Amino acid sequence: MAKKAKKAKERRWIRLVRPPDENGVGVFCLRRAKKDTFYVFKEIPCAIGGRGFVVHRVGLAEVYYTRVGEPEECSCECLGFLAHSNCKHILGLKALLENEAV
Repeated sequence: MAKKAKKAKERRWIRLVRPPDENGVGVFCLRRAKKDTFYVFKEIPCAIGGRGFVVHRVGLAEVYYTRVGEPEECSCECLGFLAHSNCKHILGLKALLENEAV
């Protein structure tokens, strides 16, 4: 019986569609498997470490409170984070912060 070839890890992309405006509201797009998903985000105060964001998936009622910073400071309310202790929202926001886009 032949072994199945390992699936190549899919690449994810993030781009800042609209930088935060005077109210602090911006838009980013996550691309995964040739599918674009748009999110509205706003930085919010975070008293327990890291930087806090509210992230809303455009077109759905999904709203996630996401915290990024050092690994122990990262958290998100999405199912991906709850299952794996990491998620696309944290990875995307960290990439934008590292590139000083936000």
